[in-house]
Amino acid sequence: MVGLENDFRVMNSGPSYPQLPQPRLSFGLLSVVAAERRGWGPVLLTPLLLLASLVLIGCSKQASVSDAASNAATTANVTATTVTSAARSPVSEKLLSGQWVRPDGGYVVEVRTVEAGGRLEAYYFNPRPINVARADWRRADDGLHVFLELRDQNYPGATYKLRYLPEQDRLVGEYFQPVYQQTFEVYFIRQSR
Repeated sequence: MVGLENDFRVMNSGPSYPQLPQPRLSFGLLSVVAAERRGWGPVLLTPLLLLASLVLIGCSKQASVSDAASNAATTANVTATTVTSAARSPVSEKLLSGQWVRPDGGYVVEVRTVEAGGRLEAYYFNPRPINVARADWRRADDGLHVFLELRDQNYPGATYKLRYLPEQDRLVGEYFQPVYQQTFEVYFIRQSR
């Protein structure tokens, strides 16, 4: 057995290179260089790299949660401000009149007449005219609301449920697309006169 070991050493002995000083990374009592010399480098470095990765991921998730909480607080503040201002002074329903453009597709709602009983004379364009089967408005605790029902080719009962935000001069809410059974969050901005 001793002879085999000596033969193995002789066969594997190559040219001798001088040992260069290795940089030392020290983590308290743990020395990576000493571990590497003993053949433990991969065993010790793998958990350290995993731990460092988890710490970095945790920090980024904490920032994401913090950002999400900040955005939610801002949204809640805007909503509270809108509700408070709507409760303070009723907004005139006449502000619903005008041309409203949906920026994500160029769809246009034109409100020509706002009647005291809750009816609207409204038109919808995409870019061609689409039949508006029903157009109503109502006043609620959180402001003015608009409901539009479209009945035309490719619009078999599509609806808009919108709320007027006087601070932003916008109509915001939901669009229901019955062909695909999907609801989308949308908003309209007033088109310049």
